[in-house]
Amino acid sequence: MNFQELDTLIANSGRRSIASSLLASLLDASDSGSEGLDLDDFQSRTGFIRNNITSVANYLQRNGLIIILYYRDTTVERDYVSSNSFGRWAKQHYQLTQTLKGLFHRS
Repeated sequence: MNFQELDTLIANSGRRSIASSLLASLLDASDSGSEGLDLDDFQSRTGFIRNNITSVANYLQRNGLIIILYYRDTTVERDYVSSNSFGRWAKQHYQLTQTLKGLFHRS
């Protein structure tokens, strides 16, 4: 993947501002040593509408840019799973794929 292809994918998301902001936030999180970013944190920082964020996140995952993991916020230590087995109590957590980390030279 190159930056032109990434830009095309972001533009085709239908919500360029959310897609760009989510990817930038994930890159910042990675640079700060975090493995990812929770939907709740991203929503509270940006003010974007939750349904729009999840739609864009699903699009970005389908196109190999991010990974969506699910967790239930009931325990001290989180267990992330790749499919929503928690139903409506599931919370989303986003991570960058190796493809995107490689493009931005992140480990």
